[in-house]
Amino acid sequence: MKKIVTSKFFVLGLAIFMVISILGTSLAPAGTIFAEAGVSTGLDESSDAAAQAERINVADATYTAAEFILKGGVQSDWQAIGLAQAGYKLPASYSLSLEKKVKDAEGNFANVTDYARIVLAVRAIGADPTNFAGSGTTPGYNLIEKIYNHDKISGQTLNNPVYALLALDSGKYNIPYNAKWTADKLIAEILSKQNQDGGFALTTGASEPDMTAIALTALAAHKRNPEAYTAGLQAVSWLSNAQDSHGGYGDSAESAAQAILGLTSFGVDPSGLEYTKNKVNLIGNLLSYRLADGSFAHSRGGSSNILATEQGLQALVAYNLLYKGSNSKLYDFSKSSVQNALIYAPVTVEGPKSTLVKGYGYASNVLGALEKLALQTNLKITNPSGAYVTGIGNIPAGSYGGYDGWMYAVSRNGQWINPDVGMSDFALKDSDQVLVYYAGDDTKLVDSVTVSKPSPKEGDSFTIVVTSKTWKWDAVTNTSSPVTAKASGVQVQIGNRIVTTNAKGEALFSGNVPAGDYKLTVTGYRDGKAPSIAKYTQDLKVIPKNVTASLTVEGPQRLIGEGTLKASNALEALQQLGSSNDFKVDITKSSYGNFVSGIHGITQGLYDGWWSFVVWRSGEWIYPSVGMDAFELQESDRVLVYYAGETTQVVDTAVVSSAQPKPGEAFTVTVSQKKWVWNKDTFTSDPVTSPAAGVQVSIGDKKAITNAKGVAAFDEGLPANTYTIVVTGYAKDSVPSVARYTQSLNIASDVIAPAKATATLSVIGNSKKGTILNSTTVSLKEGETAYSLLSSQLGDKVVTSGNAGSKYVKSIDGLAEFDGGPSSGWKYKTNRDSDPSISADSYILENGDTVYWYYSSGE
Repeated sequence: MKKIVTSKFFVLGLAIFMVISILGTSLAPAGTIFAEAGVSTGLDESSDAAAQAERINVADATYTAAEFILKGGVQSDWQAIGLAQAGYKLPASYSLSLEKKVKDAEGNFANVTDYARIVLAVRAIGADPTNFAGSGTTPGYNLIEKIYNHDKISGQTLNNPVYALLALDSGKYNIPYNAKWTADKLIAEILSKQNQDGGFALTTGASEPDMTAIALTALAAHKRNPEAYTAGLQAVSWLSNAQDSHGGYGDSAESAAQAILGLTSFGVDPSGLEYTKNKVNLIGNLLSYRLADGSFAHSRGGSSNILATEQGLQALVAYNLLYKGSNSKLYDFSKSSVQNALIYAPVTVEGPKSTLVKGYGYASNVLGALEKLALQTNLKITNPSGAYVTGIGNIPAGSYGGYDGWMYAVSRNGQWINPDVGMSDFALKDSDQVLVYYAGDDTKLVDSVTVSKPSPKEGDSFTIVVTSKTWKWDAVTNTSSPVTAKASGVQVQIGNRIVTTNAKGEALFSGNVPAGDYKLTVTGYRDGKAPSIAKYTQDLKVIPKNVTASLTVEGPQRLIGEGTLKASNALEALQQLGSSNDFKVDITKSSYGNFVSGIHGITQGLYDGWWSFVVWRSGEWIYPSVGMDAFELQESDRVLVYYAGETTQVVDTAVVSSAQPKPGEAFTVTVSQKKWVWNKDTFTSDPVTSPAAGVQVSIGDKKAITNAKGVAAFDEGLPANTYTIVVTGYAKDSVPSVARYTQSLNIASDVIAPAKATATLSVIGNSKKGTILNSTTVSLKEGETAYSLLSSQLGDKVVTSGNAGSKYVKSIDGLAEFDGGPSSGWKYKTNRDSDPSISADSYILENGDTVYWYYSSGE
């Protein structure tokens, strides 16, 4: 522990540090750690208790302030700096935006304070400010050089030399001896601004608490410089003398925060007697501006203020770092103050009879995550030793008189981990899911839940198969090996229907589940005993017998019919369309099953062709491996039934060269086509795309034939109007080369105000869940992203982790990652990018975009 000026609080801080470390260790009862460690605080019991309560309050306040900022997204470099030093993992989107800011400016900024702030932010993300925002063989920008050779530091405000010095002290850099500004020169510049009373001002005049504190923060790294040390001591004294009767500096949270930053950087305890006025110290003064949501107001009684909150967070982090004993200089990144970044982890606490609580907590280990969730939900955690949880809520270990008690497991990449360490020693990783559960010696975990029908419909009978997992100790290898088995005798509940699994782990639901969205729940509750299996839930969608789908029938020479209807399978939809459009559908029975042999008098064999079909689902064409009568439709499916031969393909995309062609402006349409080729090794039909050469593209009265690259040129453009692009591959007395395809095109006049920007959104779950959101056209706001569009339509049905710019969608409408396997989860794609490489809340949408959210198996 380094020297702290207030020696009385040095001892107290050491003792309290043993009770609670920064942001997330277990809290022990007052006096416990003191007695075990044999440390005398030098204070009476009431003083000890008050000081310990203050430290706990500071830890809570730090956490809630950070949470408040993270919920709103990282909006400033100063927020990022505070969060990084508090141990939070900064979102990748923030790093990308910081890099983009420097690239866009080509490394040039007007003020040295801009360079200094960005240098500190670059250090916060773990990057090198001497080589930042480069790419490949192109070197990055040396922002440190921009500071030490800056020509506008002297004769400016005090902020310039102060923040320049803080930036140069943020790491170990090679500063040339002949640089315009070295540390010694900057110190001299700062000291030249000090008033005779020991304080500092922004320019000239009376000393100000904020500037005195900021100057002290900069001088703190140079105590070996006698002049800097003396000036620092004078500033320390001034900050004490300038306090008012409320322990602060007027009605300003920011002034108190800056004073705490300066004092902690210099190794001085801001809660010491020297900084206590009328029993209120600087920490207490700062906390008096704290609001219930964890943010800070600028003045007492005011509303949440972003600057007060970010500075309040920095001050609280610095105070915690002071008692952590490693590095209390908030802006010094030469040595990381936090070893394990805090992870946003979901936590579920399952009691012996019910779920106690579910939620999320930022922490580096399981115990920290549990404690954060307990803090949010007022759930009591009993942990007398700091290492073993003996009670949660009002349920103590041993409630059933045996070796029953509280256990935990972690799901990582869809697989259960049975930890061999305590909660406080299990380090969390991104995407971990924590289960804390009450268990006996025979309590198991649910390993898998399988539904016999991928998409059960109302009236269907289906079976749920449950498997369990436990771990068996091997005395020879001293390891626990996982053992899976059929989970017999457990209860499976869907809605108000409960079925107990048989010896094979099967629960049969006999056609009595209405359509709807359900929580499929597995429990093993027992009277007088701990559960046989920890409670498990997953989403189940029972879809209506008939869903809404669109269907188009394309003959060898023309469109036969199209429409939107409700049906259960593709054949039923075709027959309905035939009835409403007055065309006959011929069905032929064969040993291979029933198939469509003729439509509207066009029978199989004409031009050596046959009737085929594909389905547009989740933003791509599906080539079904079953007949139309066996293909179950999902909401919003688009079915294309077309007459085909060996060479007939379907249009995959038709891309216009300009997103918004102007009247009379030349443009092109690039057409790609898709076919399916049988793979004899995998026994599957694999899609193959290629340029659609030699097909006709018609727009209004204009026609063009695509070249070898699939490009059709419209050199004279078109008048302003709304058109339909029609792609055909008709051939006389032959099957078409491509099935007819259409899409809309708008040629907007310059004199007409552009239509409001829109995008089309659809959300498709897995085969069990089906369609969550039908294709919907939504107005775009400025800066709308693929994530914000999703969130605006589905609201709290969307569960995410991460921060603004790096949001990770964990669940939509109850369908969560890993529900479909160890690599399963939510993905998105657009008409412009089939596999975006950035987070959905960094993907800016454009007018006319189509966004598909879909659940991927990851395989």
